[in-house]
Amino acid sequence: MDDMQPIPAGRRPNRLVFTARTLEGLESGWQPDRYTGLRQRILNRLPLYGFSRKVRTILAKLFPKTTYRSEELQAFDLQTLYDNPYLQSERLSYLHDIKGLVCARNIYVNSFLMAQRKRSQTITLQAKGFDAFITTAPLAIESPNTRITAQTIHDVIPLEYARTYEQVRCFTRRLTACDQGSRMFVSGATQKKYNLFIHDTQQQAGSGHDCVVIQPPSLRFPADARDFDACNNALIVAAEGRKSAVKLKPLRYIVFNSSIEPRKNVLFVLKAFVESGLETEGIHLCITGKLKKDSYSDAVRTLVQAHTNVVLTGYVDEAFKRQLFLNAMAIVSPSLVEGFGIPVLDAACLGVPVIASLSESHWEIQQLHDFAEHVMLCSTRETSDWASALRLIHSRIQGQRQDAMTGQHQHVQGQQATLTRRSSTVWLTELRQQRIERYRRFQQRLETEFQQRVCDLLLQSF
Repeated sequence: MDDMQPIPAGRRPNRLVFTARTLEGLESGWQPDRYTGLRQRILNRLPLYGFSRKVRTILAKLFPKTTYRSEELQAFDLQTLYDNPYLQSERLSYLHDIKGLVCARNIYVNSFLMAQRKRSQTITLQAKGFDAFITTAPLAIESPNTRITAQTIHDVIPLEYARTYEQVRCFTRRLTACDQGSRMFVSGATQKKYNLFIHDTQQQAGSGHDCVVIQPPSLRFPADARDFDACNNALIVAAEGRKSAVKLKPLRYIVFNSSIEPRKNVLFVLKAFVESGLETEGIHLCITGKLKKDSYSDAVRTLVQAHTNVVLTGYVDEAFKRQLFLNAMAIVSPSLVEGFGIPVLDAACLGVPVIASLSESHWEIQQLHDFAEHVMLCSTRETSDWASALRLIHSRIQGQRQDAMTGQHQHVQGQQATLTRRSSTVWLTELRQQRIERYRRFQQRLETEFQQRVCDLLLQSF
């Protein structure tokens, strides 16, 4: 970023528009129509012009750009943006830790197009002045001018589970491209599967170095969380398909937090919840995920509509998600296969009871720190096992509440505490305060370990 050339005065408005559209794309995925001027609107009405645009689009797909040179990249310094609205956005809060952005037009799309071809070819990024090229997902892109290349591999799910939206050929080639540098795996299970499926070995394969990096938990609690978040009486949810909002009381609901697709197995947990009979106790099942236009989502919608205590929220922002987890009776993750399992990690850091599938990555989370006290692994072959586990968690929480009311000794969050006679509200507030304090401890610890592992890998690769 330091060697950026000054922008001529006449071009600065265009640069500002480019910056705004780039940041809008990062925030919402919105792709602006480049042909919105009066002249362009007139041209768009001409059949020949519209035909030529379609031809250009087809040619771009048939002959994608395979090499990007430094002079073709566009960059802007975030620290020079004055009073920019996008830097105030919650979804772009990570930009506060970034000095600037470098943009290579359509490089991501073109890398996929090349990986889908009969003869695979990687995209070459001939960037100068960069120390490292690090990806957050496997990409068929190489950067020969950088000393360090490290790619992040989350899972190999498209190779082992058929009902995914990823093209197997493209995904396999993107995984193979990771051989040319170092690799960061989000779990030991992913690392083992990568070596087995791609190289037919259980040992490290390919050039560079391997590293399993446990990512930090995703929730963010504000400074006054103990005084505010821990004292909420109820959450008001705008449920899909309902005219009025639903009130979720603390410790009176179960959370499923994931996308709605067959691999996530939400139908299984729906049936287990119904079988548990907790509906008659006033317990809700809260599903945070957006339904798709497919048969699986149709089946989920039908079952949700038949049970008033099942709440479908759709997308929720990070602030509401934080409240959902903090006040939950339990978190459920019945996934058939996972690369890691962030909802399970978030709940374990809070000390919220978790019921998770027997996925190897869930087992890895259970083995961390004292998480085995909070993470219960159950087979997804029988809904009755999950129904029993849900009833057990409900019974334990009711017992804790009753003991607090009567002043008995109770094991709370791993500490023996003599609880004097108190109201249920006071007990609930203290429990949530304990969850917040516990979460902050583990968050700091895991973030430190994460940074150390990434730094170690980069130093080894240098």
